[in-house]
Amino acid sequence: MLRIHPYRPERWCDKTMSVLREQQLEACQERLSARPRQGLFDVLCEDEWKTLYQASFYYQEGAKEAQPQETLQKRVLDLLPEEVCFLSPLEDDLVKRMLIEDGSAAIRDWDEISTAEALCSRLWCTLEIRDDETAVLSLQPILREKIQDAMLTTAYLHTRSRLFSFDATLHSLLYLSGFLHAAVPIRHFKTVLAENATPDTDLLIARYLRAGFDYTRTPQGDILLLHPGLADPEHLLHTLARLEAPETHLTREMMLGGMNGILPEEVASCEAMRGALTGAVRPEYDEEEALEDLRMMAKQGAKLSEMREVLESMLCVLPTPRMLAALTELHLQTVRWMGMPSAVLN
Repeated sequence: MLRIHPYRPERWCDKTMSVLREQQLEACQERLSARPRQGLFDVLCEDEWKTLYQASFYYQEGAKEAQPQETLQKRVLDLLPEEVCFLSPLEDDLVKRMLIEDGSAAIRDWDEISTAEALCSRLWCTLEIRDDETAVLSLQPILREKIQDAMLTTAYLHTRSRLFSFDATLHSLLYLSGFLHAAVPIRHFKTVLAENATPDTDLLIARYLRAGFDYTRTPQGDILLLHPGLADPEHLLHTLARLEAPETHLTREMMLGGMNGILPEEVASCEAMRGALTGAVRPEYDEEEALEDLRMMAKQGAKLSEMREVLESMLCVLPTPRMLAALTELHLQTVRWMGMPSAVLN
């Protein structure tokens, strides 16, 4: 999902992982609400077609002049057999649910909103927001049989099996580094596909990355994948630009820890903090969410005083000595992202 930066907050309470996530999902909901209820294969007036097109991947990929509707219909249909192979895991699950449920599925939770937006951006789906504030995502009827047929091909099974390990590796690298330029995984996966790559492969891998990961655009227009907890990618990039390129050796344990979302050396302090938070957070917070917010702050080099300020804002009680001791250990033991100050310095 696209990371929107309306402003750069200074206080950590305004840029924790949970706050960033909520802001992104609210922005996503606003964008979806502005879309026409009709889709690519419906009759659209000129304004509706312009709005639909400008919210699509095709517009975002550089074709700023709206193509004739019939031309884009043909392009979507021609691309569909290959594009089905490059859905993000959540897109793939949601498409299959719609196929099982006669072409439509209710959006169950906030996490599916960004998936719904990606499928609408592919011009496959329409979204109806009903009076009771439920949202229903529907596949365009002309696409259903074609999608089912595409999912039965050997190309689909071949690509999906490789995407499974590819997806896990990307999540691991993002946990270890905080960000990743999209050109790296695009080039790698194209090499994995080898002779099965086509002229559209780069485009479809980029769509898969934008649908499955948080991202922003560099000043040059490139896609930069972000860990969901990275609050200020510009600051991290500027910091790294002043440093010599670090020599990194990724071990099997590091990669496995990244896939699991926690490194072996971080486990003990994380468990201690989890135990200290149990039963003490305010009703609007989830204990795991509070823990993740604090961990991501530590990975970005937040000061212990800043982490304590955020901790206190989450609690329904005064912080106990046990909580503060656990917080100190979390601050000391969490591995920083490259370029972020170590615990010793702050």
